[in-house]
Amino acid sequence: REKFNIKDEMVLPFEVVPVLTIPEFGEAAAEKVCAQLKIQSQNDKVKLEQAKKLTYLKGFTDGVMIVGKYSGQKVQDAKPLIKKDLLDSGEALVYFEPEKQVMSRSGDECVVALTDQWYLTYGEEEWLAKTSKALEQLDTFKMPEVKNGFAHTLGWMRQWACSRSFGLGTLLPWDEE
Repeated sequence: REKFNIKDEMVLPFEVVPVLTIPEFGEAAAEKVCAQLKIQSQNDKVKLEQAKKLTYLKGFTDGVMIVGKYSGQKVQDAKPLIKKDLLDSGEALVYFEPEKQVMSRSGDECVVALTDQWYLTYGEEEWLAKTSKALEQLDTFKMPEVKNGFAHTLGWMRQWACSRSFGLGTLLPWDEE
């Protein structure tokens, strides 16, 4: 805080406002994980990244909303509904920004642009049920971690881009753009 001339009275006392609960971490997941990992400050970048990965993934896949209109619903189900509500009311707009610099396989820096894309809806219930059933029958040659990896991915993947409008990628025959 000293570096940015932030005085204690500007930020203290700081109280966590719970909006979701995660079975493994409770209602204050970030606070609990930071304590578990013994994170001392914003300068513990490696530990903070680890904490973020833990809480974001668990929060999305296992978290349950505890406030508002969607209280009691799983975060992964409530998130698109909340997004729609906010967009429809004009309280939000869609904004994408990469978390870090994006590099191509050839080592060139990429310029990321938001373009219209086609998505496969992996979260559709009928498809997901059929795929989960097929996964149960899948022979992974006595490597349970492979099956667990697939099951984990099915748990969080809802939409995945299947086309691109330029560069390498798949053009879909019915898309005239």
